[in-house]
Amino acid sequence: MDNLQVLKSTALFRESSNEELELCIGLFQERLVKPNVTIFTEKTPAEALYIIKSGSVRISMTGPDGREKGLLLLGPGDYFGEFALIREEPRQVNARTESPAELLILTRKDFQALMDLDPRTGVRVIAAIAKSLAARINDYVPRLREMLLE
Repeated sequence: MDNLQVLKSTALFRESSNEELELCIGLFQERLVKPNVTIFTEKTPAEALYIIKSGSVRISMTGPDGREKGLLLLGPGDYFGEFALIREEPRQVNARTESPAELLILTRKDFQALMDLDPRTGVRVIAAIAKSLAARINDYVPRLREMLLE
């Protein structure tokens, strides 16, 4: 799958036109990551959004006992790290590759450039992030409750 198809397959860009996608794709960096590599950890600066082109990435949190607790296993077309585009606070989760992964990366700085170039597309991305976060919070609640009751 080429990068334009990857963007189109994500909820973030599903409603974007081909022209808008062409503009956006130039803002992304591409990275190939080996398996079992930490992409970021809790409390590190949040600087970019990641879209999975291929492979899988596990999102986890560190429990009070120091062990990692899995929250999500993401695959092609999924994205993570979206908080980085809307707020400048440290990461609250860990992200590690489970298999070799190709990632498309959009930094906060490049997202700001998108907002300047095409505010309508930028607002659609922010709206998609808000919807996704609401859904993920609903998914996290049972796992968080389980972690707290252990």
